[in-house]
Amino acid sequence: MRSEIISHGDRLYHLGVAPGEVAERIFLVGDPARASLVANRFDHIESEVGRREYVTITGTRAGVRLTVVGTGIGTDNVEIALIELDAALRTDLESGHRRADAPSIDLIRIGTSGGVQADIEEGTLCIAEYALGFDSTGPYYDVPAADSTVTAIEAEAARLLESAIPGTSRFAGRLPVYASRAGPDVVAALQAAAEAAGAAHVTGITASSPGFFGPSSRSIEGLRNTVPDIKGTLADLDVDGRRVVNMEMESSLLFHLAGALGHRAGTICPVIGRPGHPDAVVDYDAAVETAIDVAIEAMLGGLSRSMATATP
Repeated sequence: MRSEIISHGDRLYHLGVAPGEVAERIFLVGDPARASLVANRFDHIESEVGRREYVTITGTRAGVRLTVVGTGIGTDNVEIALIELDAALRTDLESGHRRADAPSIDLIRIGTSGGVQADIEEGTLCIAEYALGFDSTGPYYDVPAADSTVTAIEAEAARLLESAIPGTSRFAGRLPVYASRAGPDVVAALQAAAEAAGAAHVTGITASSPGFFGPSSRSIEGLRNTVPDIKGTLADLDVDGRRVVNMEMESSLLFHLAGALGHRAGTICPVIGRPGHPDAVVDYDAAVETAIDVAIEAMLGGLSRSMATATP
């Protein structure tokens, strides 16, 4: 089947990149300014492309080609970025067909997040083993559950949310819920890199919210949340000892699509705030810098070694 990829000549429609301007190892960040923070770690910059809200910078570090993409906020932005990055590396844009030598891609999202559990302190790096999505983008891609844990997370999350929604709500029984799994090799590499850096970290389920305010448990005068306290509700989720540890806005779709496309993907996000501790202070910049350093070490260290081991 021919992919319906839209391009202008040899450049992808939204990202504006040409195939040669994307590496097979990619960092994804929401804030385009954070893309520059990541690229500052590169030894050499090859290209920088800005189109719409996206910025894509490719360079090298320790002789390894790396790309960082500032995607903006939300799963819909991630959908566009991931599909066009996949196309840049794996699709012949002229014919629209997948290249015979199409590589797999390693992706690490570096974000920020709100804590869900009161016992996970600010500044802790949350490494996502699974993601729980409440966005409407994921269900438009009919991807099989990666394992039985994905199915169990979906069922328990749906049960908890439905019990938390007032029966009189117009949207009772209508909120989308799906789960997805990070690449196990990426999770292991991030854990090892965080341990080596001496950084406080925790592994669990990352919830991906479709909005920053109501869908993330913030109350706004004049508006009523369908789920009165979504963070408090999700704090009770437990599937084989796995808890929801943080909430951000992109990982659910990243894992959902990356797995279907045959790529390895993971997420690392520092906790910026947590329930019950409104006055706690975290050094935001330092937390982000630590997450970047850990992600780069995971990409160049553990993931590179696992790829070499898998190569015949």
